[in-house]
Amino acid sequence: MNNEELVLSNESGFQGDWKTIYHRDALLWASHEYDTDSIMKPLAQMVIGLANQFNLSPTIEFTTIDTLELLLVRAFQSWMQSPVTFPDTVEQQKDAFLRQLPMYVVAVFDIVAKYSNLGSKLDLAAMKRAAKVSVAIDTNMLTVEFEVIKILDSELRSSLLLGAFERFSKQYLLPLNIESKETIASIGVRLLRVAVAERALIYDSLKTSMKDMECFRRFKSNKLILAGAIILTVLYLVPAARHSSVLLNQVAVPLADDCCVQSTNLIYLRDAILRVIGGH
Repeated sequence: MNNEELVLSNESGFQGDWKTIYHRDALLWASHEYDTDSIMKPLAQMVIGLANQFNLSPTIEFTTIDTLELLLVRAFQSWMQSPVTFPDTVEQQKDAFLRQLPMYVVAVFDIVAKYSNLGSKLDLAAMKRAAKVSVAIDTNMLTVEFEVIKILDSELRSSLLLGAFERFSKQYLLPLNIESKETIASIGVRLLRVAVAERALIYDSLKTSMKDMECFRRFKSNKLILAGAIILTVLYLVPAARHSSVLLNQVAVPLADDCCVQSTNLIYLRDAILRVIGGH
C-alpha cells in the first residue's frame, strides 16, 4: 500500500456512539502527570522516517506513534507507583528507558503491523539497522515485544487521530468535490505528520488565548478537535476552497458540533497549524 493512501471510503471502525472512546482518551491524556511533548518530536520524526523507508501504511505509522506515547506514559506511571521511589531513581529509570527507545520503536512497529494485519512480516533486522539500535543493548525482539505488551497492559488500538480524520474527510470534504480523494489523502497525511511532530509548537502558540490551564489541557488532549482543525487546514490548502467563506461555514459549523466545540476554536487551531507550516 502507498504510505500516503488513506482508506477514505470506510467508516474507520466507528460504530454506535463513536465519540465515547475519544472522550475517554481525552480524559486520560488530560489527567496524567508526564509531559511527553519534549520527546514526541524526535520520536515522531523517527517513526515517520522509518514508515517512509519501509513503505508502511498511515494506519501503522500513526498507530505506532500513538502506542509509543502511551508506552512512555505507562512506563512513567509504573516507576512512580513503585514501592520505593525517589526522584533520582525515576530519572535513572527514565534515562535507561530512553536509551533503549530505538529498540522499543522497532518492537512497537512489529506489534502494530501484526495488529493491523496478522499476515504482515517486517524486516526487523533491516529496521533495527535503520533505527540505529545499539548492538550493546540489542536483545531478542520477541522478549522486547512481550515487555511492551506488559507495560501497556495489552492496551492497543488503531490511531484515533487518523480514524477521526478519515471519518471527517469522508463526511465533510469528499462531498464538496473540490479535490480528488487521493489529493485530500496526500495533504491530510502530511498535515497529520506536522500535527504529531510539532504538537508542542502548535499548542504553545495558543496558550495565551486560554486563561484556564485545566481547560487548555483538555483542549490539547482532544484528538477530535485536532482532527477537525486538520480538516479545516486541508480545506484552506485546496485552492478551490481557500477563499470561500461559504464552504468554510458549510464545513466548520457542523464539524465543530461533531467535535463538541465552537467553530472559532477549530479555526484558531487551524491557524496555529498554518503558522507552523509557514515557519512562523
